[in-house]
Order: sequence, then C-alpha cells, then structure tokens
Amino acid sequence: MAVVSYGSANAILIKQRQPDSQFEALLADAFRRAGWKVQRGARARNRVLDLLVARSSYAYAVEIKVSSEARRDRVLPLLSQAILQAQAAARDVPKPAAPLAVIAAPHISESLVSAVREFVSAYAPAGVAVGLIDLDGLRFFIGPGLELLNAPHESVRKRIAMPPQASASQLFSDLNQWMLKVLLAPQIPEHLLSAPRGEYRNASQLAEAANVSVMSAFRFVKQMQDEGFLESSSDRLCIVRIDHLMRHWQAASLRSHRDSGMRWILRKDPAQQLRQAVRAYEEHLHAPSKSKRALRSPLPRICLGLFAAADALGAGFVHGAPAHLYIERPEPDAIEALGLSPGEAAHRVDVYMRIPQAREAVFRAAVYRDGVPVADILQVWLDVAAHPSRGKEQAEQIRRRFLSPLFKGKG
Repeated sequence: MAVVSYGSANAILIKQRQPDSQFEALLADAFRRAGWKVQRGARARNRVLDLLVARSSYAYAVEIKVSSEARRDRVLPLLSQAILQAQAAARDVPKPAAPLAVIAAPHISESLVSAVREFVSAYAPAGVAVGLIDLDGLRFFIGPGLELLNAPHESVRKRIAMPPQASASQLFSDLNQWMLKVLLAPQIPEHLLSAPRGEYRNASQLAEAANVSVMSAFRFVKQMQDEGFLESSSDRLCIVRIDHLMRHWQAASLRSHRDSGMRWILRKDPAQQLRQAVRAYEEHLHAPSKSKRALRSPLPRICLGLFAAADALGAGFVHGAPAHLYIERPEPDAIEALGLSPGEAAHRVDVYMRIPQAREAVFRAAVYRDGVPVADILQVWLDVAAHPSRGKEQAEQIRRRFLSPLFKGKG
C-alpha cells in the first residue's frame, strides 16, 4: 500500500477490522455522499489506514467500534476506548488531524444518543469528535465540519416525508428481491441463478423480462433511485454502490424464521434421501395431469435451501449442518408426497421445512441440479448468514468464492 500525501486537504482515517467492514463501508459511503474524497489502503507511520477522506480544512483520525447490543453500559466503555485509540491514530497522521471516535450498532435508540451526547459533554477531551451510526440510517456526529453528515433513522424520515399510506412498499419486498436478482444476474453464472440476462433501459423493459407488472417495476426503480442504488445518468438500469446494497439486503433478510421439524416416514440413506424425495416430488409435480392422483389443491413449489442448497451448488463449507427445504405453503399432500411427517420437539428432526418470506424471489430464481430444484447462490448467501451453525462462515465463503464480482462491482 502506498503512503498517501494529503497536501492541504483534511483526512479521515479508519482502521480496518474485518468484523467491522459493513459499518466501515456505510461510514465511507456517508462521507462520499457528503462530498468527501475517499481513498482506501493508505499508510501512516506504522498504521494501515482503511480509509482516507479529505474535504475542506478539517482533518480527523477515526476509530470505529461495533457493539452488537446498543446498551448504555456496553456503548459508553467502547466509546472511551475508541476515543483513546482515535487520539493515538491522530498522532500518526503526517498532517494535523483531530481524533474522531465512532460507535456502530445494528440499531441505536434516541435515548442512547442522548446518553452519548451527555457523556461527550461531561467527559470527552477537548478536540475529540464523536459519531454514532446504525443500519437503520442513523448518523449522529459531534465535531467541527461533521454536522452535514447527521441524519435520523429511516423510519423517522419516512414519517416526515410521506403520509402513512404511502410507506407500505419496502425496498426488499418479495418482487423487489426478484427484480434485484434479474438486474444482478449477468454477473452470476446461469448454473447458480435462474433469471433473465440482459440490459434494460427502463422499468417497462425490466417488467417484461422479470414477468412482473409495470407498476411493480416502476415502484422498484424509483425506490432504487431514491436510495442511490441506480445510476440516474446511465442509458440503462445500472446498479451502483453494490457493496452497500448487498449488505443492506443481507441485513434486511436477517429476520426470524419459523422452521418446522420433519421426520422421514421410512428412513433410507441420509446422504441421498432428501434429494431423491425432492426429485420424485418434482417428477410428480410436472407429470401430465391425468397421471396425477386426486389432490385437495395443486402441489406447492419446493426447493432445497440454506446448507443443503449450498452443498448442491458445490458451495458447501459446513459439514453436518441441518437440512432445510423451502416450501411455498405447508400442504398436507405435499408433505406426504415427500415421505415426511411432522416431527415432535422431543424426537430427532431429519429435515427442517421453511416457508420463505420472499417466495417469488426464492422459487423463480431456483436452479436445477439433477432434477432437484435448489435455491440460487444469492439466496443461500442471504439466508445462511444468520444461522447459528457456522452460518457466517458459510456466507463468507460464498461471498469470496462466488459473489466477489458483485462486491467488486461499480460503486
């Protein structure tokens, strides 16, 4: 990494720590959007600087600390440590710089903001700036030149900007996730994600390709533009700030899921039974109607999910993880056709059955492996991250081995 010369410009330095990379990216993006110049990979004496940001006559050396729980008793000690380390970083900067200590958390309450403000007023050394950021859009900074970065939570902005009835649609709704996959598909091999591959100049062309209504596509495009994820000057729908988008998408997918434990009625080879059952189910699902036995309702769509899907896609990293099967709706006929029965909590579970929250995004993008429908690689990355059985490690392997072109994409 080259030594950076600032000249007369100011600088903000962020120390790289892999677990904090999501928040560091959010902070870097906030500075870019506020007009700061951003550079990565600089050195200052013995320190490696993750981020160098310059603007006007201000200079800050930044230390960021992440708290998984945004509680006063956790955040204030972290803030004290961040202040000390930011002061040390500021001393290593070749040009004069003030320290900036930033605390990041998934969600920071207004009461915690007030507590930090009081703490800074009472105890922070003179010349030290402080900041708070979270995944809900909050940015709170105390320090010269930083006021323009401040922003309330997304929910607060929406309540102010629009009437309640206009805020129902979210960026990561079911069809929006499907259209995101359509836009990202050219950067992902076809055997890992099933979606149209092309370039689209407007919402109408996207709607036709994705087989959604023009109004759905129009709302999606507008939301993406409003959030700064679509390049407005391009002659086609071009996603920018992809790294930021992908991490927000993953964060939006970390909602609680209800898995139903299932057991095999007749136990066979555990390594093959799930795929064989799903393959037989698919053959029955697509058989001519006259060959199907009478059913109470049409059979729902299914596909392998999470670790089972990762294994089928050749992306498996975690061994012995629980097997998951996505199902469109829990029809008794479907469960019976698969050879499964609901399991009791006190007994062994062979398969976990899950109804995905984004059903169209899951089933439309599913790919086939030897006649078995499998959730696409993007869906696996989104879903395994929150799983306690080494899900973060599996997600990181997928990101590094299969999705790196996305994270290195434009913006």
